[in-house]
Amino acid sequence: MTSIRRIQAVFIKDYRDFLKNAYMLSTGVIPLFFAFIFNQGEGVQSEAAFMPIVLSMVMVGSFIQAGVIAEEKEKNTLRGLLLSPLNTAEIFIGKSLLSAVLSVIMIAAVIFIGEIPMPDQIFLVAAAILISLVIFISIGTILGLISRTVMETSVIGIPVLFIFGVGDIFQTMIESERVIQVMGYLPDQQFGHLLMQLREGQSVGEPFLVLSLWAVVSIIVTIFIFKKRRFD
Repeated sequence: MTSIRRIQAVFIKDYRDFLKNAYMLSTGVIPLFFAFIFNQGEGVQSEAAFMPIVLSMVMVGSFIQAGVIAEEKEKNTLRGLLLSPLNTAEIFIGKSLLSAVLSVIMIAAVIFIGEIPMPDQIFLVAAAILISLVIFISIGTILGLISRTVMETSVIGIPVLFIFGVGDIFQTMIESERVIQVMGYLPDQQFGHLLMQLREGQSVGEPFLVLSLWAVVSIIVTIFIFKKRRFD
């Protein structure tokens, strides 16, 4: 049975460690800079308008999550955590809770600072953000597990930033229509499509389905690596 008290204990520990880590603190404010830059423009009417939100999920949800996991490895405390009485669900939820809370705060901040025009369907928007957070936090957990140090997560995470964070900009450098079409199914692109279709009153069944599939696969891969690390 999942214990709220044990999850809370993991969350409090991560929160205290986060406040002491200058690298993770500085990483978390980068989306605010992009939101400010976007606010200085004339207003973007495409999926790129939601890039600061996606960057919040990548930089906070993925990078900080990766840093939290990698720091445990650096301090040689991850093995003890994996061998502790906590079950897989408690570890995953407890280690992800800080990144999720910080991501939500950052998303709200970039929407306010960037004056990003959001769709009126607040419950569907919240569901899209929640599913996307599951994806990016899972990716961050995977990055943290395969990294040896906190600083190494920034190196390994660069491709994640380019592919998932600034995909709209990255696509302008690609000439192959096939590659662009494939990239359109990445979670950041589907998230942007979903919000744009909500704003235009179109059906959002397909992007929700694609995001849900990404979430399921990312959770399965994360749990697999978690269990593999338990016995390594």
